Amino acid sequence: MKHLCSIIIFFFSFSLYGFGTYAEGRAIVKVIKLTSGGIFFESFEGTLEIASFDSNEKCENFEDCYTPQVKQVDFSVRIENKETIKFLKDNLNKVILIDYKIHRIEPITLSTSFEILKAYPFKLNLPPDFPTKFIVKKTGSRNFSFFGKVLQLEYRGTVVRTFEGIYYDRQKDKIRLISITNADMANYIRKSMEYTKEYHIGISKSIIKGFRETTFDIFEINYLEAAGGIE
Repeated sequence: MKHLCSIIIFFFSFSLYGFGTYAEGRAIVKVIKLTSGGIFFESFEGTLEIASFDSNEKCENFEDCYTPQVKQVDFSVRIENKETIKFLKDNLNKVILIDYKIHRIEPITLSTSFEILKAYPFKLNLPPDFPTKFIVKKTGSRNFSFFGKVLQLEYRGTVVRTFEGIYYDRQKDKIRLISITNADMANYIRKSMEYTKEYHIGISKSIIKGFRETTFDIFEINYLEAAGGIE
């Protein structure tokens, strides 16, 4: 009996902690609902709106995808995360920036697997020391430049970890998927998401996708001119 209990405890602990995190990310969202909830463990639960698209939409060319949509996502905030809870309460129905974690299984103390870790207001102006141009090596032979903003970026995966996200093309009014292979570029984009200012995005298309979700990779962010000198 003691041996059986040990196995159950081990399995239960493994279920809670062993599977770890599926994704950690940053996103521009609007929280539309927030309530205190929980049965055995108190937490705050809510619903947010986030940019999305219909993956079944027919697009002949890369530039034609996708029509912007909004989807609702249920989320949780731990009761001890008081600063974030207060910020969310004070900013209901406003566009904000969040850091989040998606758990592989729903934590016992939360009602959803999507956990908001922190929330921020946007900043209007770039700081003087913030680089207005950031370039990394291209990963493909075809290159494009669009004007807009990255709306969501996740460090995703279990065995093979990749940066995946979506960005908004202001000129075409389209939402597109993106994969980022360079960690320095991913960190730069995460920082740029704190500011309202949009920028030119240099996209490199490769033939082989590999472990990432798309063949499109960001090689340049440029606040001053078209990326890669592309008109």
